[in-house]
Amino acid sequence: MSSEKSGQSSFFGELGSFMKPYGAQYCISVAISAAAVASGLAAYAFAGLIAGKLFSASDDISSLMMYAALAALCKILNGALINTSTWISHHAAYHTLSDIRSAAADKLVRLPMGYFEENGSGRLKAVLTDRIEGMERTLAHMLPELTANLLAPAAMMIWCFFIDWRLAVCILVWIIAGFAATGGIMKNYPEKYAGQISAMKSMNQAVTEYVGGIEVIKNFGRADECYGKLRTAVYGHANYNIGWQKETQIFSSLGMAIAPFSVFPVLIAGVIFYNNGTLAPETFFMMILLSMGIFRPLMQAMSYFDQLAQLGTNAKEIKDILNEPELKRGTAEISGADIELSDVTFSYSGEKTPAADHISLKIPAGTTLALVGPSGSGKSTVAKLIAGYWDADGGSVLIGGKDISQVSQKSLNRSIAYVDQDTFLFDVSIMDNIRMGAPSASDEDVINAARAAGCDDFIRALPQGYNTPAGSAGGRLSGGERQRIAIARAMMKNTPIMILDEATASSDPENEASIQQALSAASKGRTLVVIAHRLSTVKNAEQIAYVKNGRIEAVGTHDRLLEICPDYAKQWALCEV
Repeated sequence: MSSEKSGQSSFFGELGSFMKPYGAQYCISVAISAAAVASGLAAYAFAGLIAGKLFSASDDISSLMMYAALAALCKILNGALINTSTWISHHAAYHTLSDIRSAAADKLVRLPMGYFEENGSGRLKAVLTDRIEGMERTLAHMLPELTANLLAPAAMMIWCFFIDWRLAVCILVWIIAGFAATGGIMKNYPEKYAGQISAMKSMNQAVTEYVGGIEVIKNFGRADECYGKLRTAVYGHANYNIGWQKETQIFSSLGMAIAPFSVFPVLIAGVIFYNNGTLAPETFFMMILLSMGIFRPLMQAMSYFDQLAQLGTNAKEIKDILNEPELKRGTAEISGADIELSDVTFSYSGEKTPAADHISLKIPAGTTLALVGPSGSGKSTVAKLIAGYWDADGGSVLIGGKDISQVSQKSLNRSIAYVDQDTFLFDVSIMDNIRMGAPSASDEDVINAARAAGCDDFIRALPQGYNTPAGSAGGRLSGGERQRIAIARAMMKNTPIMILDEATASSDPENEASIQQALSAASKGRTLVVIAHRLSTVKNAEQIAYVKNGRIEAVGTHDRLLEICPDYAKQWALCEV
């Protein structure tokens, strides 16, 4: 994820465009909030009138009752307007965040797979769920409440100057002194908060890795080492926050010791002015009342300035995702099933050695190409370049005579079914996992596909049969079972091109023969690209390409490779042994 800094970020600068469709709702919310401020000030005014009547020893009970009733009505109206304003702003905020989350999710499907390898699931989860969800409170409350919390004390302060400018100056100077004392809290705030987010993401990633790999950690006795990494990340996050808190605590304490008590200078100065006869008692009471109501909304407004800085940092992270370079795709449709790689090169991010080095291959429609070679030689990279998981750095990948950079992603998805060696199942029923290959398929179609993939028997043996939940990431099933369900899902997709990346790697010998038969049947009339370590499973392929160090060392039939490719012949000899 981009870490490039461009100064202090703001939500409105990074993601403000997502608010525009709901601008009217935000404006109405602010207007109603302003009306709520006016009704609140009216309540203070009626309270002042009541105080004037009382200090003047008036016996006009009816006026007092009327002012009290009006003050109560104003407070009720104030609460109703605030609630209405907040409801409208929440409605707009939830729609805004929904649009942001949808845009981010839509963006992810257009990003190359390398992006997800560089940015772990823990980091992306934190950004797409925690960060976006964390924006809700600020976005929903900020505009109406910040407006109210700034307008109310400003109006009250102006009112104070009209009532008695001397006491108003006392209030203003005292509050300014208090807030000035808290200024140190905001020093380098965007950088500090960005550091906090970085520490939190590292902790999330460490937790995700530790929990996800707990079985491996226990089996290989690496608990101390892996727990040490988790502990370091957790304590790093805690220590960062504690250190930041220590740096700002003195400023926070000073501010909270001064600013809230603006009534203190009013009492001292007011007593002096009252004693020398320049301040009426009802005015003195009204100034005390107003001085006690100014700080609280200002403090709430200050909290939103703090949250605005956080909102800007979060928005920058999301904007970085939205700005990531996408896979190059066009609008053309694929109309054939022949595949051609012409001088294709590709390197993973940060790697100097190419994973695919000037690869050239031709795969006629309806034929099978097997990619074989040692682990790490680049077989999966070639297969994923064909599937469009990455864009090639050089050369071209053509399907049906069209460069995949010119075809639409939907057309590419409709043309290719890919079964990875690391299969993933969703936490829904096995029936629904297989049906994802063809959402409109009937239950009978699903069962036929499962039967063809050799998994009908073990599915029926499960507690709920086809309705058994697969568990998180298919965790309730064995690796071989997950792989066979993934093959059934690919068969359901019924695409003209099928890519199998070690599709039988987790299958036991008993089921491998049946899966091979199923794949042979499924591949009829289709273009098939198979990656295999077991050469016996692909020796009948029309073409076998031996891949080594990112290059195609030789291409031909099984018999031809035994003659011209010593590495293939050696691997075949080991396979026979």
